[in-house]
Amino acid sequence: MMDKNLLTGLGALTGLVSMAGMIRLIEGAGLTSAFSWVFLLLAMVPWIVYAAWRARHGTLSRPAALAVLGIDVLGFIGVWLFTLGPVIALAASLVAFAIIWVHDWPQRRARGEDVFVRIEELADTPEHVS
Repeated sequence: MMDKNLLTGLGALTGLVSMAGMIRLIEGAGLTSAFSWVFLLLAMVPWIVYAAWRARHGTLSRPAALAVLGIDVLGFIGVWLFTLGPVIALAASLVAFAIIWVHDWPQRRARGEDVFVRIEELADTPEHVS
């Protein structure tokens, strides 16, 4: 089990990658104004918090955490070096969050005989009740 604070930081980093991509998209379109910054922050700050919360409550293994970190680093490098950098950053953030999200799924319940029910047991008529 990994440290929860480290996982929280990893989730926040995943959210920051997408925020960097959105900043580059706004800057590239020449739309940097107070209005655009307000909406950017209203959209991205909750996303960063949610990604951090999911990572903190998940069960990321060390290899999965390293994969998320590598994808985040790739997204941060891509966002500033390439013309398609914002798209690369948003895609990298989505892939990293998908890894976090899959590791936050609840554990599977054990399958057994108690899962299967015969049709006769579901009937409401008194002659079938045992």
